[in-house]
Amino acid sequence: MIQRERFEQLYRSGKRSTRQAALLFSLVTAIGFILLMSEERQLAELIWFVLFVPSIFLVKIWARTTTLLRFNSSPKYTRLVRLEFWVAMGLIALYCLLMLTTLLNPEQVGLSVAAAGLYVIGWVVSSRIDQKLAKIDPEHVTHKVYERGKVGFF
Repeated sequence: MIQRERFEQLYRSGKRSTRQAALLFSLVTAIGFILLMSEERQLAELIWFVLFVPSIFLVKIWARTTTLLRFNSSPKYTRLVRLEFWVAMGLIALYCLLMLTTLLNPEQVGLSVAAAGLYVIGWVVSSRIDQKLAKIDPEHVTHKVYERGKVGFF
């Protein structure tokens, strides 16, 4: 499969996962609002910070991983795609733990900064894995190609 076909599949998968994430956003927002109106502020914050952000990332990462696994059956390629997925899952779990600790112990505000820093770590690791995938499979749609293709510069 050529890179253009792969891009189109990734793009369709991305749009579908964005719709799913939007539906999830609506559901979590509604639950959080109901809890807030019933004066359960701490539970509403818990739902928002511990469930909302990680679940959106989970939907997006899952869609990307399942789509990428269809492109190449090489053991190295598959291993790296799965590695990227598990690194993302680990970072999401760590984010949840840090946010939960921050919500239960508000005096530890520094943990929320560390939780935000996980995004940078994830970005760097994902970029490195993406470069290795491109070396293994020349038709791999890198993050850079994908971003350029979304705006019409494929």
